[in-house]
Amino acid sequence: FMPLQRHSMFLSCVFAVAALLLRALPVRGLARPAEDFVPAPPPPPGRFIIPLHRQRVPVQSDADTVSYKSVYFGTISVGTPEQQQFSVVFDTGSGHVIIPSQACASETCTIHRRYRRELSLHAVDIDYDGSPVQPGAPRDQITVAFGTGEVTGQFVNDRLCLGSETEGWLAPSVALPPKAAAQRPDTSSGASVPPKDDDQSRPNCVDLRIVTATEMTHEPFHAFAFDGVLGLGLDGLALAPEFSFFGMMTAQRRLDQPSFGVFLADSDEESSEISFGGHSPELVRSGLSWAPVAFPELGYWQVAITRLRIGNTTMDFCEDGQCRAVVDTGTSLLAVPKDFYDTLQDELSGALHDPTPGEDGEVDCRKAAGALLHFELGELTVTMAPGDYARQSILLQDDAVPEDEESAESAHVVQAEDQSHAGAKARVPAEGAAAVADTGAGASGGSEVGGSEPAKERVIDWEGAPRSCKPTLMPLELPAPLGPKLFIWGEPILRKYYTVYNWKENKIGFGLARHAWQEEQAVAAAATSTSATAAPPAAPQKPRPLLRRPLL
Repeated sequence: FMPLQRHSMFLSCVFAVAALLLRALPVRGLARPAEDFVPAPPPPPGRFIIPLHRQRVPVQSDADTVSYKSVYFGTISVGTPEQQQFSVVFDTGSGHVIIPSQACASETCTIHRRYRRELSLHAVDIDYDGSPVQPGAPRDQITVAFGTGEVTGQFVNDRLCLGSETEGWLAPSVALPPKAAAQRPDTSSGASVPPKDDDQSRPNCVDLRIVTATEMTHEPFHAFAFDGVLGLGLDGLALAPEFSFFGMMTAQRRLDQPSFGVFLADSDEESSEISFGGHSPELVRSGLSWAPVAFPELGYWQVAITRLRIGNTTMDFCEDGQCRAVVDTGTSLLAVPKDFYDTLQDELSGALHDPTPGEDGEVDCRKAAGALLHFELGELTVTMAPGDYARQSILLQDDAVPEDEESAESAHVVQAEDQSHAGAKARVPAEGAAAVADTGAGASGGSEVGGSEPAKERVIDWEGAPRSCKPTLMPLELPAPLGPKLFIWGEPILRKYYTVYNWKENKIGFGLARHAWQEEQAVAAAATSTSATAAPPAAPQKPRPLLRRPLL
C-alpha cells in the first residue's frame, strides 16, 4: 500500500486487465427445483450458505473479439435495526467491503442501491484507523483503482449480515452462539468490547469497517447489476484487520471450520453458492487436495506452480520456479503472463478440434477435443480439458458500425459464453479497451485509470454465422511482487473445481465439482453399457438428480 495521509489517502488495489464493459444483459436468476428435486441436508451448526446469481455481460477485448463474461453475486444486509440490502461479488481478490453511499449522486451510483448511514443505529463514522470522526472535522478517504475506473469512499463501522430475509434467497440457517471470549472492535474507538446479547439471534452478522463509495466511475460499475464488493482476500489486502470480513467473522463467531467454499454452476439447471464455515461435500465429486498459499503476506489466495505441461510436454516457462496463480472469484477469465500468452494460445488452438455441430449450427465446446493443460502444484495437479478452457466463437459481419470505423468488409469474431446467448444481435463497444468484468486480482495498481464516459457502440448480428471453439485466455502483464509470471485462475478453473479457502492454515483445497450434466452423462453411459449385454432391455432410467437446496 501507498503511505496513508490524513484526510486524503489513496490505495491502488490490484485487479485483472481485460475488455471494455458494456450495458448489462438481464440477470439470469437461480433455477427452480425440478420435479425430481432431492433436497440437500441442512448445513451443520456454524456454517452459512449463500446462493449466488449469475449475470452475463458482453465485453470487447480488442478490435476483433467480443465475448460474454459472467459475474456471480449474492446478497448481504448492512445496518440495524433496519437492514439495508445489497448485492455483492464475494471476491477473493479484494480486501474490503465496498458499497455505494447515499452521498454519491452520479448515475452510476443512483442505478444501484445506496447505503444510508442515518438509518443504522449501529453505524459510526470513522477514519481508517477506527477513530470516530469529530463533528465538522474532515474525513479520511480511500481511492481504489480498477482496470478502467475507480471508487473513492469514506469509512463507517457498521454491522453486516450474510443473506437476507426476502423471498428467493437462501437465508443462513443453523449456527452456534458466539464464543464467550469473542471480541469485536468498538464502533467509537476501534477498541474491543464483549458481544452484546442481541448478537445471539444474529449468528450470521459481524461488525467491521466498511468503505462507502462517494464517487464511482462509469466503468466498470455501470454495466453490472451488483451493488458492491465483499472482499475475501487475506489480511494483507486490507488497510487493517478490522476491514477483513472473514477475519472478523472468525474472531466474532464460532464457525464449524475457519474456511469458506465456492461452487460455480456450469448451467442454468443448478445453483451457484458460497459456503461460510466449511464447504458442501455433496457438491464435490472427488476428495479435496490442498495447496499452501504462497506469500500470504501479500494478501492473495495464490499458489506456486512448480511445473506447467501441455499434454505430456513440459513447458520451459515455469521451470525457474517463479510461476504462481491467484485463485480469484472476481475474475471471469483465465489470465496468462503476457510473455507466455502467444505460446500457450498457439499450442492449445493448434490441438483443438470442434465437436460435430448440431442441427442449428451450434457447437457444444464442452465436448471439444484437444490438449490437456496441467498446472502442477507440488503433489497436486490442476488439469484443464478443452471443454474447460474453450468457448464457442462466431465469425460474423457488423450490422452497423460508427461512421469513423465504417468498413463494408469488416468481420469480427464473437466468443459466446454458452449457446443460450448465441442468438441474433448484441451491442458491443466500438473500440477495444482495458477492463473486464473483474473485481479481483489482476491489473497493476499503478496502471492508468480510464475515463468514465461510455464507449461508442456497434450493433452486431451473428445469426447464421459459422461457429467454432477457441481457447478463452487473456494476456496479463504485472510488475513484481505479483508479476511477471502470474496466472489468474478465474471462472474457467472455478467451474471445474470446487475450491475451499482455509483462513487459519493459509491453504486452498481443490476438488472436482459435481455438475448436473456430468451426472446425466454418467447415467447415460451406464445405461448404454447395460443395453449391450444379453439381458432384456430395461426401462429408460431417469438421471440421478444433483442435490440442490430449495429456495425460500
